[in-house]
Amino acid sequence: MGFEMNVMLLWRVLIVSAALMMPLTLKATEFGASLETAQWHLDPSPLECRLWQQVPDYGEVVFLHQSGQNLQFYVESERAAISTGEAEIKVIAPLWKTGIRDKSIATVKLAKGNRPLTLDDKWANWFLDELYEGMNPAIVLSGWHNHKKLRVDVSPVNFQDAYAGYLSCVAGLFPSNFEKLRHSTLNFRTDKWRIRGKLLKRLDLLARYIELDAEVEHIYVDGYADNEGRRGHNWELSRLRARAVQRYLEHSGVDPSMITMRYHGETRPLVRNSNKSNRAKNRRVFVQLVKTEAWNQKT
Repeated sequence: MGFEMNVMLLWRVLIVSAALMMPLTLKATEFGASLETAQWHLDPSPLECRLWQQVPDYGEVVFLHQSGQNLQFYVESERAAISTGEAEIKVIAPLWKTGIRDKSIATVKLAKGNRPLTLDDKWANWFLDELYEGMNPAIVLSGWHNHKKLRVDVSPVNFQDAYAGYLSCVAGLFPSNFEKLRHSTLNFRTDKWRIRGKLLKRLDLLARYIELDAEVEHIYVDGYADNEGRRGHNWELSRLRARAVQRYLEHSGVDPSMITMRYHGETRPLVRNSNKSNRAKNRRVFVQLVKTEAWNQKT
């Protein structure tokens, strides 16, 4: 009997101990910069404005506004999340703001990997507003091993000075980006090849972008024609069009060694030359910007 009593007592102790420890297990592990170490950094350029804060032992929180795109906010973790889930967005009132309660704002989806949370323009701007007002946005998200919650605090300390620089950077962003400029179709009038009107504006935009983006390694310029007239004439017409675009880019400061110029006559129509509208689409020069090292393997 004594042995059985001791076993029962031992089990009771273990059960009580587990119950006492449970709240500690459920409590979120908090990450955030202290008042002394909180610092906002700005990485400005004509192509993107990156405003970020280091979160000790966790990673970074980042506001990213790229040229030609909307603002986004994301959390960059030093350790990859191994599962999907949900995150709770909260507002934590700093200690010096009395009378304001913490509040939960929304629940959003999480992704696997080192960037588990990305927020669109709406929420990113909301974060900026809260920080500017001195509030402390926070994200409660799944743990690295999915057994407890993590809370990532975004500190408003030293935010306003960095924010002023961020606004200046955004005001100077280039009006477009690589995704919008990587493929450009320039259409020409019948039997014409000179650069005029809208073509000038597009090529000026391309030349300025190529100058800014050091990752652009090569530019393809391909000339085409419709099927009106003699085939030999159309072949030459496509060459003249491609050559005019090539020269304009070179005269605008683009390194000639970056450009490959080709011409195809009427042999590769974009659409069938069955009517006036389709033929207008086929009288074109196609300009492609390439960032990969294997540009010369493309055809």
